[in-house]
Amino acid sequence: MKIKEFVPYLSVHSARDAITFYNHMMGVEPYLRLEMPDGRIMHCEYRIGDVRFFLSDELPEHGGTASAKTIGRTPVAIHLYVDDCDEMIANMRALGAEILAEPTDMFWGERFARVRDPFGHEWGIATLLKEMDPREIEKTVKQMFDDESG
Repeated sequence: MKIKEFVPYLSVHSARDAITFYNHMMGVEPYLRLEMPDGRIMHCEYRIGDVRFFLSDELPEHGGTASAKTIGRTPVAIHLYVDDCDEMIANMRALGAEILAEPTDMFWGERFARVRDPFGHEWGIATLLKEMDPREIEKTVKQMFDDESG
């Protein structure tokens, strides 16, 4: 079996507000948006280049998952590669996201920041600075831990 695509599906509290946030964050409108008769968002699909992600309101009566806001945390972080990490963080901050870690050049060759969006989902925002093979990264990590312990 060959995996063809891996698509995150976010359950959110207040999908209408989340759609507005993600529209502004990513600069795109949803490809597909389906509503329940009561107005809740049953399914929303974004397509950005070859990448997709889905979201919906919490729909517990239909076997849906609870949102990060409802459970008070999220066990998953989404890693998003962008052309300019600092610009995306400034945009997300302006939209009301909580910056957990400011953009920093990291040992694995990325400029990286951590953010919690207003819906409780955590994002790693990264810009590739230098392509590194696994051995280079492992060597850098070992040196970093050796420097800390010595």
